[in-house]
Amino acid sequence: MTSLVLLDQALRLHDNPLLWHTASANDSSNTPRLVAVVCLNKAAFFGQQYGLARASLFRLQQHLQLIADTKRALAGLNIGLVTLFGEPAAEISNLAKMLQANLIVAATPTGYHEQQTLVKLRQHCPVSTLDINSLLGSAQLAPELNRLPDSFSAFRKQREPLLQVAPALATYQPQPGQNWFTPKESAEFCENFSQLAAFSQPSRQPGSSEQLALQRLDDYIWQQQAISYYKTSRNSLSGDYYASKFSAPLATGCLSVRYCWQQILDFEQQRLANDSTYWLKFELLWREFFRWQFRKYGKAWFSKNAIKGQLDFSRPDLSSCQQHAFNNWCAGNSGVPFIDANMRLLNATGLMSNRGRQNVASFLIHDLGVDWRLGAAYFEQRLLDYDVASNWGNWAYIAGSGNSGERQFNVIKQALSYDANGDFVRAMLPELNAPGNLIHQPAPGIKIPEHWQSWLAKLTAHKL
Repeated sequence: MTSLVLLDQALRLHDNPLLWHTASANDSSNTPRLVAVVCLNKAAFFGQQYGLARASLFRLQQHLQLIADTKRALAGLNIGLVTLFGEPAAEISNLAKMLQANLIVAATPTGYHEQQTLVKLRQHCPVSTLDINSLLGSAQLAPELNRLPDSFSAFRKQREPLLQVAPALATYQPQPGQNWFTPKESAEFCENFSQLAAFSQPSRQPGSSEQLALQRLDDYIWQQQAISYYKTSRNSLSGDYYASKFSAPLATGCLSVRYCWQQILDFEQQRLANDSTYWLKFELLWREFFRWQFRKYGKAWFSKNAIKGQLDFSRPDLSSCQQHAFNNWCAGNSGVPFIDANMRLLNATGLMSNRGRQNVASFLIHDLGVDWRLGAAYFEQRLLDYDVASNWGNWAYIAGSGNSGERQFNVIKQALSYDANGDFVRAMLPELNAPGNLIHQPAPGIKIPEHWQSWLAKLTAHKL
């Protein structure tokens, strides 16, 4: 008997039910061999959509570093990690056949394509899933999809008053009766993955290892206590502590959302509970909402109309003018300083503030008239905290194709509200040298939407 334990969405030792779930029975004669497995999806990291690469080199390097760190951590427990590369269903099925596996244990997926992988695997081998990356992952808390509200407000009101999150599990240690493949035994199955060594480069981003993620959580909540002013700082555009920066490790699975939630509760009970500590939990509930929405509507989220209207999976159709505008938006050369500063930050670091994301999305969709799916695809390529549900769900939300009516932001008003003296723009666009908030003046020749006019008139009123 052999069980494959897929760790693709759970590259961590703390609060990892996949590892604990396989604790074996009393009858040692029937103790299964356990094989820890990761498969890097070739299409997800080397493929294209709408003519755009699915992942940047920076995002690939972060994920390779995360896999390498997890492999070292497991090796410290004398557990090997089989690393595969290719089409997941084919690679994992082939491994299951070679090892005569009779069970595959995996995290419950969120995205449609990840769900389809498990559908294919079930044709060859039984698959057991555990929802290890959700606040509502337990059977007692999991929503019924046919009764899941499509409005976040309704979802929050339904869930929040009685929300209890199951306790996080301890950091994993091998259990009596478990019989894991050792590093030496696993090595012979990793040949295909070795070709990725040329792309590896150490990363110190928060999402690049479980250790860094846990250090960041401790620093943000307990050492700096930055959580105590999160609600006021979260609209900032850059800095070390304006946001939690938990999104990348949550997205890559090296930080448990249950552990994160419980750390916030512990802080509230031991130190301080205020609007800011509540607001970070509120944001985690938003994340939860999109995860269940993706499970409810599946492939529809990649339709032009998302969950509203007729399904339309046709390729985005841009005029030559729109294509030029989209290319400039991607490069941070739109001519609108507030937009360009945020896009250059994304291109340089793989991250962007929530305030920045809403503005650049609104600008692309509503001011440039570009299909929202292209923006979502570019973010998928660049974001180190890329999460299929949060990314595509939020883009559809701004476009008005998702869980709300369309959300249009006045970019100049936003710039004056959140970068009043232009310090952020000046840092990201050193070629601009206008004084004070005049730095937000669009470049000559830029088409000015009517709703910007009154705010542009205010630029001259606040010179330094």
